[in-house]
Amino acid sequence: MKKIGIVGYGGIGPIHAKALEQVRQGKLYAVCDIDPDRRKLCREQYGVVEYEDFDAMLADSQVDSVHICTPHYLHFAMVKKALAAGKDVVVEKPVTRTRREWEELRGLKGADRVCVVLQNRLNPCVQKLRGLIQAGELGSVKAVRGMLTWNRDKAYYDSARWRGNWDTEGGGLLINQAIHTLDFFSYLVGDIKNVRADMCNHTLEGVIEVEDTLAAHLEFAGGIKGVLFATNGYGENSSPFLEVAFEQGLARYLDQKLWVNGQLAAEDCPATSGKAYWGNGHEKLIQRYYDEGKYFSLADAANTMETVFAMYEDAARGRKLFFENYFKNC
Repeated sequence: MKKIGIVGYGGIGPIHAKALEQVRQGKLYAVCDIDPDRRKLCREQYGVVEYEDFDAMLADSQVDSVHICTPHYLHFAMVKKALAAGKDVVVEKPVTRTRREWEELRGLKGADRVCVVLQNRLNPCVQKLRGLIQAGELGSVKAVRGMLTWNRDKAYYDSARWRGNWDTEGGGLLINQAIHTLDFFSYLVGDIKNVRADMCNHTLEGVIEVEDTLAAHLEFAGGIKGVLFATNGYGENSSPFLEVAFEQGLARYLDQKLWVNGQLAAEDCPATSGKAYWGNGHEKLIQRYYDEGKYFSLADAANTMETVFAMYEDAARGRKLFFENYFKNC
C-alpha cells in the first residue's frame, strides 16, 4: 500500500484527501502546508504527519506518492523536485504555468510517472460521448462548440494573492477555469492543430491583470471546426455546455446530462465534494490511479496544455499591452 502526501491544503487539497478515503491500495500519510491551521485541520481529520517544508516531506522515505495541490506558480518546481526524489506525482491542472516549464518537464527523468488531474474526463456523460464518437454510431464529427459562464468576483481574487497575476497564475479564466472545457475538445474529438483566440478583461479591471473572458476558434486534424466561449463575468456558476454535431445527429452535454438527438443518454453522479456543477471526477481519477494503475499522463494532457499556451500567444498578437507581463514569463 502506497503512503501518500498532499502538498497544499487550501481549496483543492481537502478534496484529494476525501477521495483517498475510497482508495484500497493507498493511504493518506502526510500533509505539507505553510499554514499551521490547514495542517492541523488535516491532521485532526486523518491522523497524518505534518510538514511545513516540502523538502522535508520529500526526504521522508515513507512517502511514496505526492499530490501537488498548490498555486500554479509552484507546480513545476514541485513536480521536478518530487520526481528527483523518486516519488510518484499527482498534479492538479495546469501542470505548468508556462510553455517553457512544460517543455522542460516533458524531458525530465520519471516524467512518465506524472498523473495529471483532468478528472472531468471521467464524468459518465463524457465517457458515454467519447464512446459514441469512437464507435462512429452517428457518423463522423462535423463540429464542436463549448461554453463556460462562471462568476469569479473581487472577493475571490482578494482571497489569494497569487490569483489574477500573469507571473503567479499564468493567466486567468483559460488556464484556471476554462481549461477543463477546452480539455473536452481534444479528449473527445482529437488533437487541436490551429487556434485563433481573443481575450480581454471586461468585469475586473483594476482587480486582476489577466483575462476574464475569451472567444476562440479551433481547428482539429481532419479540418473539424470548433468554437469556445468562456467568461468569469457571469452572475452565476452554470454547468459547462458542450455540443458535438455529427453527420447523423447532435449530442449536447448540459447540467450533468447528455442528450443525444433529443433523448437522455447519460447522467453524471451528484457531486459529494468540490463544485456541484462539475461532478465527482476526483474520486474516480484518484481511485483508478492507485487501485487500477490507470491515469492521464503528460502525453495525454499534451494537446490541452499546448493549446492553452497557443491561445495565449495568439490572443497576444492584437493586445500586446494587455499581455505585456505574460511574455516576461514565457
